[in-house]
Amino acid sequence: MNHVAEKFGSYVIHEQLGAGGIATVHLADSPAIKSPVAIKRMYPNVAEVPELVASFIDEARLARYLRHPNIARVYEFGRIRGIYFITFEFVSGPTVQQLQKHCSEHVGLIPVPIVIEIASQLCDALDHAHRLRDETGQPLGIVHRDVSPSNLIVSNAGIVKLIDFGLAKTKQSTVHSQAGIIKGKLSYVAPEYLRGKLDARCDLWAAGVVLHELLTGQRLFDAPDEYVTLERVRSMPIPPPSRFNREVSPDLDELVLTALDRDPARRWQSAAEMRLALASRADAHAVTKEQLVAWTGWAFSQKQRQREDSGVSALHEIIESKQTVIAAGHPALSEAMMERRRESVATMPSIALDMAHHSATRRWLWIMVVCLVIGVAGLAVAIIHLTSRAG
Repeated sequence: MNHVAEKFGSYVIHEQLGAGGIATVHLADSPAIKSPVAIKRMYPNVAEVPELVASFIDEARLARYLRHPNIARVYEFGRIRGIYFITFEFVSGPTVQQLQKHCSEHVGLIPVPIVIEIASQLCDALDHAHRLRDETGQPLGIVHRDVSPSNLIVSNAGIVKLIDFGLAKTKQSTVHSQAGIIKGKLSYVAPEYLRGKLDARCDLWAAGVVLHELLTGQRLFDAPDEYVTLERVRSMPIPPPSRFNREVSPDLDELVLTALDRDPARRWQSAAEMRLALASRADAHAVTKEQLVAWTGWAFSQKQRQREDSGVSALHEIIESKQTVIAAGHPALSEAMMERRRESVATMPSIALDMAHHSATRRWLWIMVVCLVIGVAGLAVAIIHLTSRAG
């Protein structure tokens, strides 16, 4: 389908990439930036809710500090014709969630070196965000709060990008979470956050969940019922990944289970510490970024179910042959990219949904009360009238 280009300030807006409760995301061109960008635009009616506008502005303010290869960059924030917008780097490549799902259906388990490389780059991104300070040298205290496979992209350059800091929490946030409101995907929420305690180690728990799921090819805590999911997060015994993947060494088991220790004091205390531990567990065949791209391209080219060791064999061949790939020209990656474009990348925070729901509920309650009062008053008048006539 052909899309009619729209002018938005200096931007030329193309196809929609996603839509959520407070914003849409479109692919766009800017005369100031060579490559395509993604532009997130708030709905005009949402701009009437001060809390949501403040949250949107917080996201943009935070973005100016985030300058790291493993974090999707934000270029500009502003308001045009009354519409708030954020322009950020459009990362070309599949999400880790897509890779995980495709391998589960067609390839089997993702090779351990590939998983370690993805997790290592995620730790690099988190280390940068967690250690950031403001202009006066004060720690920003950033916590992403939504580390999950859908917010990780394996770019066509082999660089894993952490995206969507829309739910990130900082010490300087102007909008504070309501009591009992948990931000992020429940399957990746740290148990102490469920008790109201939040710091950078919550992101390391989420990284541990991602690592466990990539190694085992199975969801760790997810259940059809949210209550069951939360109970699993709180108390379910966590099996070592080697129970499902014989390629996982005891050392790697220990690393993952340390990240998933329910006592934050016994967990990895920083992303840098976890990154160093991953490096020490990487075997002699640690993959390069080019090999990560080549293997990802191979994985998405598989359309029939392969034998369980096919992914490991393919990676071995790539490493031995020194094979590299130009991802932009890889048809399998291009197809995966198109599929990602059809998925929503603009999400509405839980608090926004709750606010909208509560606001609508309050309006209907007032309408019902007014109608009830009018009805009672009318009935009373009718009774008085009948009584006076009977007298």
